[in-house]
Amino acid sequence: MKYALKERIGDQSLFCGRKQEMDLLIPRKMAKSRALLGRRKCGKSAIMQRLFNILWNKNGRVIPFYFEVRELIIAPL
Repeated sequence: MKYALKERIGDQSLFCGRKQEMDLLIPRKMAKSRALLGRRKCGKSAIMQRLFNILWNKNGRVIPFYFEVRELIIAPL
């Protein structure tokens, strides 16, 4: 698989055990929206990065778009 988006999971072979989640997220029909919610550090970003790369490689009707919002903590003065 060609990795268009660099995944921060490290070794790509370590991404395993998420088949059920990936099957739910890969679009079968157009105009289906999904929300991915979870606690911190449970793998949401890793799943989305892998999903982006899968959709990129399929080269089908779905054009993947990945946007990440970093948390910014501002210390009081």
